[in-house]
Amino acid sequence: MEFYQAYSFERDREYIERLQAATVQGSEFALDSEHGLVGSKPWWDAIGESKLATTRVEGEVVDIRVNSGGWPEFEVDSNGESSTWCLEGDIKTYRVGGRVRIDYVMVRYAKPPSEDDDAAKIVIGIWVET
Repeated sequence: MEFYQAYSFERDREYIERLQAATVQGSEFALDSEHGLVGSKPWWDAIGESKLATTRVEGEVVDIRVNSGGWPEFEVDSNGESSTWCLEGDIKTYRVGGRVRIDYVMVRYAKPPSEDDDAAKIVIGIWVET
């Protein structure tokens, strides 16, 4: 089984710049910069050194849809556990029944909106079955 990288956070400069600006400006979406600004060399180094843990979800795409906010998303079944993800990259590379791998890191908010919502899930890569 071969996989194609459908999305790379590292190459998503526009998104990285928005996240960094939110942090520098101290907006409500500001992220903790303990490991450097999100997407910076120190941040990637922290991931490489396992100071910022990467989590992987692998499974089958069971649905592709547009959510109520108008954003495309897909649902993954990973050994009976369901999770929903923003669809990044070319929608044509995703297919229901196809396998997918998602790597992400959790980054704390500088000012958490609530106790239940204290960290952002930053997807650093999505690979889809070819």
